[in-house]
Amino acid sequence: MTNAPHYDAAKERITALVSGADPRTPVAATPGWSVKDVVAHLAGGLRDFADRRFDGVESGEWGERQVRDRRDNSLADAFAEWDANLEPTRPLFDTPMGPVLMAEVIAHEHDLRAALGVPGARDGVEVRAALVRPLQQLDQRMRENDVPALRITLEHGDRVLGHGEPAGTLRTTSFELMRAIGGRRSADQIKALDWDGDPDVWIAALALFGRHRPEPFEE
Repeated sequence: MTNAPHYDAAKERITALVSGADPRTPVAATPGWSVKDVVAHLAGGLRDFADRRFDGVESGEWGERQVRDRRDNSLADAFAEWDANLEPTRPLFDTPMGPVLMAEVIAHEHDLRAALGVPGARDGVEVRAALVRPLQQLDQRMRENDVPALRITLEHGDRVLGHGEPAGTLRTTSFELMRAIGGRRSADQIKALDWDGDPDVWIAALALFGRHRPEPFEE
């Protein structure tokens, strides 16, 4: 099933959320970025997806470049570019790139919600859709690095990451898992979740972007 309707719904929620907000509001989940910068990144990221331009993803320079190149643009400019870049990107929603786009937009929706003090939309299908590709990546990484298998128990069922019989269990929500593996939680916050087994066995493997947030982040 295409991810396009879920992406469109997230885009509508972000538009409503940001309308009337100060575009200069800092977004603590993405240090150094403002509300306007996050929207500019979503707009520029779509263009990069369409162009298959992914240099700097691992280092973080991918997103920083998009924000830097649009630093002088307004929030209205960012939304106009987002609209313009969405249509040529639509075919990607029916490819393996679709779940990646979902993970990106939902993560940043909640970054903006935290910045503006408007939590919500944490238990919908969009959050589960945003976990599809990240969990695939973590599963592959754990198998390649011989990390013991981990059972993750979520509100809608279990998922085992890694090869073989699970050596431990993590019980949490889809939302909290998304934020934990996406760099929005510190290692200590993740260790404080409901674990069977020593979380240190898996803590490094659960960092989707290679690192956890250095300081706790509450939202």
